[in-house]
Amino acid sequence: MIPFIVLAPLAIAGGGLFGLAEEHFRRRRLTTQASSQATSDSPHSGTEEQDVPVMASGEVIQIKRSALAARAALGLSAAGIWYPPLMLASLPIVGYSTYNWLRTRYLFEKPLHKSPLRILASLALAGSLATGNLLMAAVVLNVDLSGRKWIARWTEGSRLIDNDTGEEVVPSSFMSRIKYLFKVMLMGEPRWEWFPVLLARVSMGLFFAISGWNKLFMVSHWKGLLAAMIATGLPFPKFMSLLLAWLELAGGALLTVGFMSTFFSIALAFAMLVAIVTVEIPFVIPPGLGPLDWLDWFLYLPQVLYVLIFLWLIIKGPGPYSADAVIARKLGFDKDPEEDPNMDSEKNTQKDHETDSDKESGSGGSSWTPQYA
Repeated sequence: MIPFIVLAPLAIAGGGLFGLAEEHFRRRRLTTQASSQATSDSPHSGTEEQDVPVMASGEVIQIKRSALAARAALGLSAAGIWYPPLMLASLPIVGYSTYNWLRTRYLFEKPLHKSPLRILASLALAGSLATGNLLMAAVVLNVDLSGRKWIARWTEGSRLIDNDTGEEVVPSSFMSRIKYLFKVMLMGEPRWEWFPVLLARVSMGLFFAISGWNKLFMVSHWKGLLAAMIATGLPFPKFMSLLLAWLELAGGALLTVGFMSTFFSIALAFAMLVAIVTVEIPFVIPPGLGPLDWLDWFLYLPQVLYVLIFLWLIIKGPGPYSADAVIARKLGFDKDPEEDPNMDSEKNTQKDHETDSDKESGSGGSSWTPQYA
């Protein structure tokens, strides 16, 4: 049996060597492609050597890969607290992410030995790896990469890539980035709206699934639910208790994976409204309160927050990372109606009119909106 003190450095070094080999073969492939293209395009092919560009935007590619690997390492190392073999699985991923992190930098950054922040991050990463704290190493990688990405967004140093051509373009001005930052502060960032939707849906689903499981299979929870049903005076208390418990278990489990999310959001929201009317208002909120105090108690009830979250999920939908979204894509419900083939002729006619008007005004008809890599 190989001791952990020997296995850990070997696994981390193996991940780094894999990153080194991957970069080596990627450079060779890009060099071969560029060389063959330059040879075929040159009228003097075979008579003189051509200057071959090795890599166009390797920093961006490697940073993205390092960020993905760092997230995977963070998840595995965190899960390894409860299941240690997963901690071992995160070792080569940490090594791979660390290699990519060390060898790349954004244009705005100073070299490693001249950047105080990168020196501090390197020391924290080295200390975490030396002490065997893989969770802290993954946290350092994620925090540093996230910080560098955000800094790159608001400085002149980030690379901007045209999504259509894949070519690097001139970064936006610093003032345009400041303007965009204020826009995000005032109006939010729609590109990240999937994350709170996913977090809310999964959290609510797990909460109700666990609650329903406890009520069905734990005697103390079942007796508490049945006693509450009897106290409210609802008809058929045993049947209603069983129905509510199964609704929470099945609805919460399916809400977690995002299947029939709207239906179960409506059902669970209705159950919470019934609980508010029959249990919370009569038995929890003290009688004789003034209007403002009563409203304060009412808004403090957790069931009210659940109803508001379910209302948001009903209107917003389960998000792109759900079973419902996969089904919607298969059925074509996610497509823009303007992309209907029957409208192509109308769009082409409109485009021709716009082109003619642009020619008359002496301006080009094409525009490009930069997006961050």
